[in-house]
Amino acid sequence: MSLWAFRFLLWYICIMIVQPQHRFMFLYPFRIANLCMIIATGLHVFSCLTEGRPLIRFGPATKLALALLGFGLLSQYAGVFQTSTAWNGYIDMLVKNAYTLILIEAMALTVDRVWAVHTTLAIASLWWIKGGLRLSAAGATWGMGDRIMGPAAGLVQDPNFFAYMMGVFIPLYFYYYRHAHKAYIRWGALAVTLFAVFISLRTGSRSGMIQLFLLGLILFPRLVREEKRALAIAGLGLFLLLPFVGEQNFERFRKIPRSIAAYLSGTPELHMDPDTYSSMERRTKNTDTLALIKKHPLFGVGMSPDERLFAQDYWGATGQVHCEILMAGRQMGLIGMAMHVGFLVIPFLMGWRVQRRFGSTWPALSGLGFMIKLQAIMFGLGGLFLPLPWHPILMILAGSSSALWSTAGALDPSGVPSLSEVPAETGEETPGLLPAT
Repeated sequence: MSLWAFRFLLWYICIMIVQPQHRFMFLYPFRIANLCMIIATGLHVFSCLTEGRPLIRFGPATKLALALLGFGLLSQYAGVFQTSTAWNGYIDMLVKNAYTLILIEAMALTVDRVWAVHTTLAIASLWWIKGGLRLSAAGATWGMGDRIMGPAAGLVQDPNFFAYMMGVFIPLYFYYYRHAHKAYIRWGALAVTLFAVFISLRTGSRSGMIQLFLLGLILFPRLVREEKRALAIAGLGLFLLLPFVGEQNFERFRKIPRSIAAYLSGTPELHMDPDTYSSMERRTKNTDTLALIKKHPLFGVGMSPDERLFAQDYWGATGQVHCEILMAGRQMGLIGMAMHVGFLVIPFLMGWRVQRRFGSTWPALSGLGFMIKLQAIMFGLGGLFLPLPWHPILMILAGSSSALWSTAGALDPSGVPSLSEVPAETGEETPGLLPAT
């Protein structure tokens, strides 16, 4: 029963990423994502009652998620400028994503279940890879220029979000290249990694380019030391794909230093190009939002406030603020900002601990810790430019990393089981099912 509960949770994650109801409209009335979550919850409660296990594991991520639920509902119903308590998209996303995190930590009782969560993310996100390649081949560009649209469904509806998610998922694809024990999976993962880099470049996203630059700085020394053949193949693949990125996208990338200078100076220019104007607009929105947070530092102004009440004094704080931590601060003040940082720190810290603890004895598990840590860095960097805190993938990452440390931290690094020691076809889950290297 516990295993079936976990399977329905994985189906929920898959549906959340793929969003099949956008393609197959007849699925809308069935609310398949909500149905999966209801079944997963019911089976989880039943299995816990029959097996005598606690419903919730109070790891660091779950504790923080419970605090987020409490302060989020407080902001929704008692925010300074929250004139309507009607359910809205912001509180809906917060509650659903926090609840998903809690269930992941409660159900991921073994290392192989944590691995299953990340495998589900990787497989489901292939829908995005397919969408990006098809959009690029069709020349389906966004606005003006060479920027491809997002797949127009789910979590990646515009070029910047698309590039953001590619930056987050590249470490996951790279992990499967490094540690899968079957050659076709390894080389397939390397190809997907290469396609993800190409798609990020094809979006023309400047924040995505910064993510790729940082990933390169972190991964290049490791590739030079340990994966020279993969580095050569990836270099050749990028050389063949770069001509399809588009000259206008390259022009946007060349303007990154100028855009940064415009943002830092705050001095408007005559006849600004769209990218420089975008940087100035971001500065205005960030500055006004920070001033609004200082005015209401403790609890913010509400999950979905009536913006007419502060638009005259803080025009830039209206609408979506393209910085996750500032958006969290607008919703819940310094408490919200601290919780947002907490959801970044948890996967980074837990990944770092697992990487160090099993570095010499269980390379696949150590690599999983390194991947989680790297994804946390990508979330922290990409989130500086995008407007939605409490992102579902970030919450999943925090829940799975907290569960991983709770499980793997109790193992003896010198006595971890290998695949040869796992009983075949017993139907039992053990903590040793990660592929050995």
